[in-house]
Amino acid sequence: TPVGLEDVSRYPYLLAELARTRGWTIRQLEKLAGSNLLRVFRKVEKVKEELRRLAIEPHEDWIPPSDLEDLNKDGCLGR
Repeated sequence: TPVGLEDVSRYPYLLAELARTRGWTIRQLEKLAGSNLLRVFRKVEKVKEELRRLAIEPHEDWIPPSDLEDLNKDGCLGR
């Protein structure tokens, strides 16, 4: 993890630095901070409604807890 970005509480500092040193606009920072995520969620909702309309059940995999034992606190394999 980059120094100074240890967790999401540091994101405001990242955004401020991008604006200050790289000239990012408010709109660019909004996109980085969540607008793209909202766009994707809206698309997911449309797909959900289309699958419902077609009576297609969602597929969900169940992961046994034993398969997760080798994950570190960040959810990655390895220690």
